[in-house]
Amino acid sequence: MKRWLCLLAATLSVAVSQERWVLRFTPPVGLTLEWRIRMTARRLADGQAQTETTELTVRERVEAVHPDGKIVWSSQIVKGIVDGEPLPLSALERTVAEITPLGLPARPTDLPPPTSDGVDDWLTELMGGIVLAFPQEPVTRGQSWTRKIVVRLKPPNEPRSLTVTYRLEGTETVKGTECLRITVQARTPVRLLWRHRNGSITVTGGTRVEGTYWFDPALGIVRQRRIVLTIGYTRESEVWDGFQFVQTAQFVNQTTEVIAELLTP
Repeated sequence: MKRWLCLLAATLSVAVSQERWVLRFTPPVGLTLEWRIRMTARRLADGQAQTETTELTVRERVEAVHPDGKIVWSSQIVKGIVDGEPLPLSALERTVAEITPLGLPARPTDLPPPTSDGVDDWLTELMGGIVLAFPQEPVTRGQSWTRKIVVRLKPPNEPRSLTVTYRLEGTETVKGTECLRITVQARTPVRLLWRHRNGSITVTGGTRVEGTYWFDPALGIVRQRRIVLTIGYTRESEVWDGFQFVQTAQFVNQTTEVIAELLTP
């Protein structure tokens, strides 16, 4: 009897360990989702600390699903508050995007090169553009996959590409719905250089993204996500003042946490 129980336990263990999922975005046309998003940005520059909190209500809708499975999403900011102040109507923008069932943009777009006075925004847009993407093949619990993003900066600037790593951690219930918990991480060194007639600006440091998505495989949508973006760099400038080169250095560390919760459906 004990022998049969042991064999049964072993069989069940193998069955669970070999469970596989084909991960795809498959929402139906007309599906409307309402999100509550909270973003907290903390910035420390030369000893000066700043914190900004943004709360958004965002409504998404599946406008179309093409025969090849590509999905047309619209996204509308319905309400926004920044540090207690409501966003103006002009900031409540509506955007439309098209993705493949794997979560990749249907039409890839290149990010414009960074400018010397817009490093924070450029790095935030670059790393914040990392989204949940699936592999072609089925995956099992504990399995990882990667996606490579080409950045196209010219040497010696970095990054010239990003490698994003995803991992299926297992299942977890979110508000009564069983979801797949998928983690994501990416990190890269940062080196940016600008030379001009009277001097130069150099930015060196690094940035990373770490987060978790809770994916509903039955409906083919994300139900919850938590992302943390960390940026740290030193900005060194050298300027000719007419008599000599004046050197200055600025140290910047910024962390942005995004928590998004699906309210409906």
